[in-house]
Amino acid sequence: MRGSKGLRFVALLMAFFLLLDCAAVLIGTRYIAAGYVWMDDFEITRRDHPEKVWDKVFFGNSAVISAYREDVSQSGYVNLGLDYGVVTDLWDMLRRGHIDIGSELVVGLNYLTLYDDLETNPSYLWHRGTLEPYVYFQRDDLFQLCKDAAKAVLGREVSPPHGGMEKTYYYGSLSGVQLEEKMALYEENYFHLPMEDFAGNLSALQKVADWCGEHGVRLRVIWMPWNPSAEQPELSLRLRDAAAELCAGAGAEFWDFGGGLDATCFHDVGHLNYEYGAYRFTEEVDQWLAS
Repeated sequence: MRGSKGLRFVALLMAFFLLLDCAAVLIGTRYIAAGYVWMDDFEITRRDHPEKVWDKVFFGNSAVISAYREDVSQSGYVNLGLDYGVVTDLWDMLRRGHIDIGSELVVGLNYLTLYDDLETNPSYLWHRGTLEPYVYFQRDDLFQLCKDAAKAVLGREVSPPHGGMEKTYYYGSLSGVQLEEKMALYEENYFHLPMEDFAGNLSALQKVADWCGEHGVRLRVIWMPWNPSAEQPELSLRLRDAAAELCAGAGAEFWDFGGGLDATCFHDVGHLNYEYGAYRFTEEVDQWLAS
């Protein structure tokens, strides 16, 4: 008898915490949408595109954020660029149902989009463990909300909603010296890495291709532009060729646009400047997407 009472107590306790967690999800997501805490890039995309199904999606990392201008594009793709986004992020979004793509998917690649150990944003929804409570997963943002609520109760000044949050764009162009310094940093951190360090994301690209085939979504892949003022490293070229070979086997169109733009379009090595380079890229890519 005592055992059954104990089980009932545990069950009720678990139900209480489950309800509490569901309430935290409801409150937390509404406060995020209202701009009381900083949104990550996925949340910003969801804010700007609240529709359930995104018919056409252009995924990539910050190179895609800065290159594809939704506001001037005629092709109607959702810019799903994520800072430090990698292909495994895209695969997790698809397999966990965080996005629903209608007819077309474009994946913008460079060597960092394929790097397995790239540090990414831990706040992205798909990084939440299956049994991880929302209150723990979003502990930093929820803690800030609790602090602000306590300030309001005590009559202290509370920071207004952030509002108008946008993804990170790049303006102007680095000087020659600055570009050399950035290339030296990339050389030190990335260009010497073995191909094995990119196997997980290449595998995820294959899974994305298989998913597109199963769901009737047209997949196209573009190798993103590279500043001609800086030599593209051998590692990047090998990864480009590996991705192209994978796409050929999957029946997906692959476009190497690495050398497609002149140096005036770039902010640095792989980011286009938003005021000029992004216009040029969007104009070129719209023609390709219309084909």
